[in-house]
Amino acid sequence: MEDTGNKAPQDSPHFPNAFYRVSVKGLCVKDGKVLLTYDQSNTMHGDPWELPGGGLDFGENIIDALKREIHEEMGLTVSHVDEKPMYVWPVKRGSGRGMEWFYVLILAYRIEFEHMDFTPTKECQEIKFFTLEDMRQNLPQISVQIRPLVELFNPVDFA
Repeated sequence: MEDTGNKAPQDSPHFPNAFYRVSVKGLCVKDGKVLLTYDQSNTMHGDPWELPGGGLDFGENIIDALKREIHEEMGLTVSHVDEKPMYVWPVKRGSGRGMEWFYVLILAYRIEFEHMDFTPTKECQEIKFFTLEDMRQNLPQISVQIRPLVELFNPVDFA
């Protein structure tokens, strides 16, 4: 039998063993520009700009998780979430969460906010709208987790 180099599953103290960790992200798009948040804790990796949202807790409703994460990170209330994700993509992450590597499945939903008066927090010090070209030019500062958005994003999808 051929050795494929596959490793045995790894245990994690942070979430149940699974093929993917699911992360729900919000796509707030205005005039063809995507809202990104600046998370200073990601500066050690050099990629602080991220979509708002975060990890889905075990048994949690996807829409509730997205609203919760955004409220925790930005102090904003989501007034609308599309029924289905606009974009979906997997990302293989390097070491973290007690594991050598793991996959994250990103579900990116179109969202709207009641207002844009965000409250800076540890996870979101700044918000800014980026054009597709802005994201391309600043790719090293865009979170590895959302870099595939640069290839997927089409402002026409939000017209």
